[in-house]
Amino acid sequence: MKKFFLIVFAAVSLVACKKKPEPSYQGLIAGKAAVEYYGYLQRHNFASFVDGMYYKNPIPKEYRALLEKNAEIFAHEQDSLHNGIKAVKLSKADIMPKDTALAAVYLSLTFGDGANEEVLVPMVKRKNVWYMK
Repeated sequence: MKKFFLIVFAAVSLVACKKKPEPSYQGLIAGKAAVEYYGYLQRHNFASFVDGMYYKNPIPKEYRALLEKNAEIFAHEQDSLHNGIKAVKLSKADIMPKDTALAAVYLSLTFGDGANEEVLVPMVKRKNVWYMK
């Protein structure tokens, strides 16, 4: 009976000590792209942030201007509520098993007031470039 409990204890210990799986190579690339895009948002470079969004067809100038304005409003709102975004870090990146051109990237945002938030950024790979979806 002691052997049984010892084996169960060892198995539970191994499962409990298991490290968080590292992102795959493509997951890291998707994650770095998302960090770069959110870095543009952090630095108030709204045109580059919008460049990181994927659209199947070219978008009209008016719609692009609206997307840039929305990004600007969001950034200024974070500035006033939390003293801005101070750091963007990759938390986790998962490539979808059935479609390796899709990824779920989790970013950790640190704000000027010390608050932290994790955001999910869906990513899509087109012509070897990762874009926000």
